[in-house]
Amino acid sequence: MLNLFNTLNFRLESYMYWFKIFCANVSGKIPIHTIRHALLRSFRIQFPKDSIIYCGCHFFHPGGIHIGHNSIVGNDGFLDGRYGIHIGNNVNIAGEVRIYSMEHEISSPDFIGIGAPVVIKDWVYIGTRVTILPGVTIGEGAVVASGAVVTKDVSSWTMVGGVPAKFIKTRPVVNYTLDTNNRAYFQ
Repeated sequence: MLNLFNTLNFRLESYMYWFKIFCANVSGKIPIHTIRHALLRSFRIQFPKDSIIYCGCHFFHPGGIHIGHNSIVGNDGFLDGRYGIHIGNNVNIAGEVRIYSMEHEISSPDFIGIGAPVVIKDWVYIGTRVTILPGVTIGEGAVVASGAVVTKDVSSWTMVGGVPAKFIKTRPVVNYTLDTNNRAYFQ
């Protein structure tokens, strides 16, 4: 009897987890920022009122996602918070970016899942359709060119691009505050 109870409890918890992910993803598609942001916060995505998550974003384990002040996550992105995603202040992430914190161990006979947090520091710009893999840290002020696949850490104040991403040039040190108030429609 106890085994049956444990099995039913496990299934219920599993169904609730996937229902929560489903609801977070539906909430990410709501076109009005104020409503979308209120719903996303209810799923424990941590981001302040001066940051924006644009319409169409998808989430995996939303409670592992932390976003700093004056940061922007563009439309149709994918954020995998299973091992954690930490996005700093004044970070601009363009549309259709994929950030993964978990992957499969291809040499494992069980094809097990492994992962590590992704850290994106302050003043980073990530171009459209970039893919960032688990365990990567993108240093302060770095720029990742559109279409890049980031497999290794990116040094501060540099620009990288390509597949896999490689050094392109250095970036001058700049300190700015992204204007998130004039970007959001239907505040």
